[in-house]
Amino acid sequence: MSTHKPVPYFPHQDLRNQRQMKRAMSDFPGGVGYGAIVILIEHLKSEPNYEYPLNDLDLLAIEFNISLPILSTIIKNYDYFDIKEDENGTQFFSPMLINLMIPYDEKVEKNRIAGKISAKKKKEKQEQQLKQLESFSKKNENFIINDEIPNVTF
Repeated sequence: MSTHKPVPYFPHQDLRNQRQMKRAMSDFPGGVGYGAIVILIEHLKSEPNYEYPLNDLDLLAIEFNISLPILSTIIKNYDYFDIKEDENGTQFFSPMLINLMIPYDEKVEKNRIAGKISAKKKKEKQEQQLKQLESFSKKNENFIINDEIPNVTF
């Protein structure tokens, strides 16, 4: 898992036909069950390590205009989310989302490393060019006579 900038998308499975989604849609009809699960997953994709503090679930309830009891039930009862306690408190996350994001996170990490390597090579090349230029300048200093103007008369 990574700490990252918000991801503009996430890979998406066919959630509608999964048994646990059908149960959520039955328990919370009118798209509420489906919508609550998807909106929580979409929100988690933008959070560091794809986790969110359970104590702040009320903030999401307000933002999404879904009752806190519905969000709590969705998180605890339909196998799309797990809860863990660590030094940061109690967090909820989606193992499904984390698994879906592994290829993306690996690509981001590879690009980050490649970028650092490229930047290092570029810096080394610039330093080498600067040394060559300094060496060239020192060789040519002998040909430059400062403050001497030839005395030319007509």
